[in-house]
Amino acid sequence: MTLHGFLDYWCSLHWRHQLRHLAQYLLIAMLLGFVAPFGMLPDQPVVRLSYWFAILAIFGMAMMPMTAKIIRSTGAFDDFSRWSGIFGCVLFATIPMTFIVHAIEYWGWSIAIARIGDAAAPMRPSRDAAGLMVLFTQLLAINLLAIGVNSLFIIALHGLQPETPKTPAAGIRFLSRLHDHLGTKLLHLQMEDHYLRATTDKGADLILIRFRDALQELSDYDGLQVHRSWWVARDAVEKVSRTGRKIELLMSDGTRVPVSAAYRKAVEEQILGKDH
Repeated sequence: MTLHGFLDYWCSLHWRHQLRHLAQYLLIAMLLGFVAPFGMLPDQPVVRLSYWFAILAIFGMAMMPMTAKIIRSTGAFDDFSRWSGIFGCVLFATIPMTFIVHAIEYWGWSIAIARIGDAAAPMRPSRDAAGLMVLFTQLLAINLLAIGVNSLFIIALHGLQPETPKTPAAGIRFLSRLHDHLGTKLLHLQMEDHYLRATTDKGADLILIRFRDALQELSDYDGLQVHRSWWVARDAVEKVSRTGRKIELLMSDGTRVPVSAAYRKAVEEQILGKDH
């Protein structure tokens, strides 16, 4: 599991993995409910279990996927090592989560005051900066525990891939977004909603990036846009088919790529001018 593999996993979290994560969070919540860390009420195990499960679900189902998408799309952690990058993701995910949890705690305290009165109600959540820092530290510790369990699950699925030095081809930024097992020999890109399906000679994967941003990152790669939603590598074009003014490219993996009228001239100059 490389850092990019970790980010890709959280950006495209499958519902089956979400269910498994929820099961993991339930087990962690049961452990925390039993231990009752940070001075939680010892005589309310159901409340503790519900609290921790809700906290972990917010983290794993919302905060981590959102943070991973932001970090991957901006490339903010491209120079980070695997574990420092993962720690940074958890750290950034915990910041907005702290305010969400504080709001939930204050809302719960207000309900308790209304139902059972001041005397029996739990301590009022601190609203100053020091209180928020304490809450942030507590949540960070719990989130690191959760991400550790999640990471063991991811490693079991994909293995702990070594962090190898970048090859010269990987100096093109877009290629660093690909899973390591896909290599760096691009064949073609296809736009699918907010994602791009990137196909290499070793497989394909969905990447969260705008098409125009991908084209900018691939400006030094030997390829061209042939359609509003397609880009091809020139050396991956096996055959060019023409029916009247309609042009279609047969790629080395068997994919047929349409060429739109707006890009016909570029194809004729850069591909038909070659020995295809």
